[in-house]
Amino acid sequence: MSKDKALDELGFSNAPLCREPWESYYILRRGILPCCYGNPIVAPMNDWKKTWNSPEIQDIRRHLSLGELSPYCLASRGCPIVQRELARGTALPPSKFLPIVHRLNKILFGLPEKIYRSLKRNL
Repeated sequence: MSKDKALDELGFSNAPLCREPWESYYILRRGILPCCYGNPIVAPMNDWKKTWNSPEIQDIRRHLSLGELSPYCLASRGCPIVQRELARGTALPPSKFLPIVHRLNKILFGLPEKIYRSLKRNL
């Protein structure tokens, strides 16, 4: 059995790119961070209770659960996951057209993304 198939059967193939925003929380004097590589601060230190499920953190979690990096993550260039995805070419810089492209890709069953990745590999 291949490693990928074994991971599929265990349910790990659907795991988010990073689990940090679900598992930890960094409360520092300068403010709150969703991960140790996070930048910028998402809230002041005093708002730690409200920030755990704030819209900013929920947006980061939503992107990661879809297998993509959020604009916040892309701004955190020190993160090894961001570096890996940028090196692979799978992470795109934030764009105002990204939601439209994502929806179009979803409507067409991922075909545009497959074509793009295939062309990129061949270049």
